[in-house]
Amino acid sequence: MSPSHIAYYISSHGYGHATRAIQLCHSFLRAYDGIQITVVSQASSHIFLPLLNASDRVNLRPVNIDSAVIQPTPYSLDVDKTVRNLLDLSKDDVVKQEEDWLKGHDVDLVLVDAPFAPCIAASRAGVLSFLITNFSFAEVFSYFTSMVEPDLQPLLSQAVDEVVKGYSHADIWLRLPGWLPNPGFLPATLPSSTWVSDEALTVSTDGTITPEYSLSRPNFQRKIIDTPLITRPATTTSRADLLKMLGIPPFLQSHKILLLLLPLPDPPPQIPSDWVCVVAGSTPTMLLPDRYFIAPGDIHIPDVMEISSCVMAKLGYGTVSEVLAADVPLVYIPRRQFVEEYGLRHLVETFSGYENRAERLEIEEFEKGYWWWMVTELASREKSGELAGLVDDGDAIRRIVVEQWDNWKSLA
Repeated sequence: MSPSHIAYYISSHGYGHATRAIQLCHSFLRAYDGIQITVVSQASSHIFLPLLNASDRVNLRPVNIDSAVIQPTPYSLDVDKTVRNLLDLSKDDVVKQEEDWLKGHDVDLVLVDAPFAPCIAASRAGVLSFLITNFSFAEVFSYFTSMVEPDLQPLLSQAVDEVVKGYSHADIWLRLPGWLPNPGFLPATLPSSTWVSDEALTVSTDGTITPEYSLSRPNFQRKIIDTPLITRPATTTSRADLLKMLGIPPFLQSHKILLLLLPLPDPPPQIPSDWVCVVAGSTPTMLLPDRYFIAPGDIHIPDVMEISSCVMAKLGYGTVSEVLAADVPLVYIPRRQFVEEYGLRHLVETFSGYENRAERLEIEEFEKGYWWWMVTELASREKSGELAGLVDDGDAIRRIVVEQWDNWKSLA
């Protein structure tokens, strides 16, 4: 058997939550003809258009389910505004709204990536819920404690406690690679700033799952299940077709490609003679020098990664998973205010077959345009020769979900 109606709650922060969730939705649609999926998210609707266009069994419900994380640039946060958004979130209203909706629409499975309030709503509605993520917003928000004004710190601490309690209502955590301990499942002490020492994670990742049993079905034991890396796969589009789409003329098509997934500094740095640079995700306002190209907004980024010699980007799950799947070197810009980075940094440093192929470039060097030396050096490194780590297009995780859903139903 399979669920008949899935509600998939997806955070509106960034693209990584949405892109990996979409892959899992496609897997369910491929496997089960009668299944219905309602995507619940305030992320930009254009992200979901390919999924919505692929099947009339998917609906988008754009309602408020989490608080906004404010990012002035791809690698910086407005901590004060982000914290105030959390404090202003009417959690009880969101929970009641979603509990009523779940009960009224015959939803029999809830997937969450990764707002906390839907976990409470699913528990109160008696519906099995999976948290599918590498991090939770409990550790994200608690990381800000020392960054906010002293009068906000006790309010933030109280709000984080509520977030942790919310995640404790989730029945199963499907733990994606690059994970951090989730205090709703593991006894990790907050604030999460204490988890980091000398730019490395030092927090214990052991401990008994707490609470041990589901809050809505006390005979169901809560679980943490590690999963493969889920990511958007590349298509079969040829290199020649991609170069044409990118507007790279024939006399430059043998050059190495740097894929830049960050705003281009002004003025752009001088480019080495045997390279071209493709800028994606932003539109530079300055006149571009020779051998800089703008990627069309609708181009499939994993395809461009497949033909690139190096990628430069921030560390986010979506980019990291796609870089690892493409097996392309990565120069990354740190996000100093975002604790998720430490789990992802560990992932790129330890992923089988990818060792020594990612390097950190400081923000100041990036903004000054002093980075081609690192790009060229990294692209010249030899691969380790180790077998590449496992990458999933959604099918492996879907099978785990259905197996656990069957277990849940057997205990009813």
